[in-house]
Amino acid sequence: MTSTIGRSTAAALLLLPLAGCATAPPQPQGMAPPRRPITEFLRPGETREAANPIAIYDPFERTNRAIYKFNAQFDQYVYLPVVNAYTSVTPAPVRRSVSNFFNNLEEITTFTNSVLQGKVEKASPTLFRFIINSTVGLFGLFDPASHLNLPRQDEDFGQTLGYWGLGNGPYLVLPIIGPSNLRDATGMGVDLGTDWVLLQQLPSDVRDDLFYDLLFWGLWPIDARYQIDFRYHSTGSPFEYDLVRYFITKSREVKIRN
Repeated sequence: MTSTIGRSTAAALLLLPLAGCATAPPQPQGMAPPRRPITEFLRPGETREAANPIAIYDPFERTNRAIYKFNAQFDQYVYLPVVNAYTSVTPAPVRRSVSNFFNNLEEITTFTNSVLQGKVEKASPTLFRFIINSTVGLFGLFDPASHLNLPRQDEDFGQTLGYWGLGNGPYLVLPIIGPSNLRDATGMGVDLGTDWVLLQQLPSDVRDDLFYDLLFWGLWPIDARYQIDFRYHSTGSPFEYDLVRYFITKSREVKIRN
């Protein structure tokens, strides 16, 4: 399964360090700081680049900011309450097994894209992880591969496109999924399409089962958000949008280089 939707841009998985990237005046408890673009503070004659050294190519900024606000509200009023309910009623060992199961499915995406990038050093351990966890680990419910010094890798088709020289393209904020760019959003579409084709290979009586629908269309997105530590407006900065945009872009560049 693609890690992009599972990790909301996936990429958003690494956003928590932003909490220490900026400071702002104390806010009343329970209230988020005001969200303002850095460009509001331009002096006369000052360029955007000089005022905002962390600027990223964002030609759709107005729309992206609106979607970012929607995502924050959806997260606060819909997504997180569902995740919190799931956490409350599900014992920790069960939650861990659920996460292991979906993480194991994502090894398919990682293996495929490691091969496409010619990264044998990532493809080989990923293949062994999938085999071991799918057999000894009971269809991925357990993770014995990690105890055998086979750590998880992370590759997707967006990284593959970047590895072969395709640029980021404009920055995008996708509804619910979160921060991305044109290249990575395209890559996510390819990964999801590949996943859909693979799932169609399952017997029809399995795909038509209610449990199958609950697993992949219910539990999967809940577990995906459960595994992400980032919380909107957790940076304490009125410039969180700018910080997130910069950090996501740079973190993807690091992933592509590695």
